[in-house]
Amino acid sequence: MKLLIPTEGSYGYKVMCLVLAGIYAWFLMGLDVDGYVDRANYLIYAQYSDEIFVKYAAGSLKTVLTNEPVWLLYNIWASKHFTPEDTLRVIIFFSSFFVSFLVLRSYPKYALLLVLFILMPQVLKNNIVHLRQGVGITLFFIGWWCRYLPLRMFFIGLAPLVHASFFFIDALFLLNIAFSTFRISTIWRMIYTLGMGVLLGALGIWLADALGARQGSSAEYNAMGSEGSGLAFIFWGVFAVIFSMEGKEFLKNNFFPASILVFYLSTYFLLPVTARVFESGMLIVLLASLGLSDWRRYAAYSLYIFYFCMQWYEAFGLPGYGWAVESAV
Repeated sequence: MKLLIPTEGSYGYKVMCLVLAGIYAWFLMGLDVDGYVDRANYLIYAQYSDEIFVKYAAGSLKTVLTNEPVWLLYNIWASKHFTPEDTLRVIIFFSSFFVSFLVLRSYPKYALLLVLFILMPQVLKNNIVHLRQGVGITLFFIGWWCRYLPLRMFFIGLAPLVHASFFFIDALFLLNIAFSTFRISTIWRMIYTLGMGVLLGALGIWLADALGARQGSSAEYNAMGSEGSGLAFIFWGVFAVIFSMEGKEFLKNNFFPASILVFYLSTYFLLPVTARVFESGMLIVLLASLGLSDWRRYAAYSLYIFYFCMQWYEAFGLPGYGWAVESAV
């Protein structure tokens, strides 16, 4: 099975996906609009994006392009039609509905696993805390599933103009197009991707600063460093080993998600924002893993369930499952 070439579900299944996606999106939209981490920041965008855009536009074109202009333009438009709170609600409903619907309808055979995917905390938080990233994922997914090539490239190209992590994801996407065009072997694909990961990991923040992106000069991003315990590195490293053991044909057909894994692992100790980049591509990796066979499939299932349970175990008992404002204080 090749990545993201969905099987045709029945009409009834598609209707069920629409209903479930609607319930999922309606629930997330109905959560307390200012009760979660970073919502105050998004409310500022909903009110003052015109001033923020003017500030970037006074610099240079590269400064505008590297500071998520489509996100700002949406907020400017929405501020003329909605209250700041309703602007956030529209964002949450749009992103959570489209992503959940596209994921749920992709492979009817794996419906229960697909539900598990969209309920994973790392996926859910893109519609609760990291709203801008959630919109970026939505645009990328709409483009990825689009059958009309110009529209496909348009939406995929739009994603980094909403969330900067997609500059990395799109770079991997273009790299994989080049690999396919020039028929590069799997081993060399792995070497090139690993090399690009180390290079961008070492120079990523400097490059962002040189291009005028806010992440380059932000104390928040520079202070993130390599604070991870290394458990995520081990977990996804095991996942990468399972991918590689499926064989060359699987890797050839699914090298884009494999490259996201390789990039994450190669930049884990180098690039402060690598976790955010990986979260933008995590659903692609999970969907690709549905094509694993034999014992590797069941090993991946075990990892899904372990990951799901451990993340929710840590969240239970915390206000807002760890995302509420009072949890961050």
